Amino acid sequence: MKRAAFAAALALFPLSASAAIKAAPAANKPEPESDLRPPRPELPPTLITQRGDAWVIGGIGAAAIVALLCWPRRKPPAPPPDPFAIAREKLGTLRAQAGDATPVSVSAIVRRYAADAFALAGTGLTSEEVVSGLVTRRACPVELTNEAWHFLSGCDRAKFAPCAETPDTLALLGNATKLIHDLEAARAKAARTL
Repeated sequence: MKRAAFAAALALFPLSASAAIKAAPAANKPEPESDLRPPRPELPPTLITQRGDAWVIGGIGAAAIVALLCWPRRKPPAPPPDPFAIAREKLGTLRAQAGDATPVSVSAIVRRYAADAFALAGTGLTSEEVVSGLVTRRACPVELTNEAWHFLSGCDRAKFAPCAETPDTLALLGNATKLIHDLEAARAKAARTL
């Protein structure tokens, strides 16, 4: 058995020896020149990596921009509703429902319009307070003040007098609409002249 192993080693020796000879470099041959360039020096670190405060300043700036974009903006207050439009709408509603148009409801609309349009102080003004407030306003001419007084006093008579005849609903609404249009025209004219 020893002989067989020895014989096998001798038979395979030339094969392994030739591989070992090929793997060993020749000592007398010079190395071939390389096509590689010499290594470059290392790049210097950037300013951002050298100084951490640049990141802090950038982060604060970005947070400020995001805060300004997301900050709730204060909306300007809505302008007060136009008293003329409100009065016209309410009178139109009463005209559509003719049964609901009473001297009390119509005079309430006219008084509310006059108080809002001419900036009269108070909420539940009587007819006398409305007319006396209109007298003090330069925007309302005397003829319109007299017309408002006659209209409102007629509505008050129909409201408080027990035997007073009730005015025609369509005539009452027509007079109220005309009075409101005249008051609005006087107010607009006074606003243009100021």
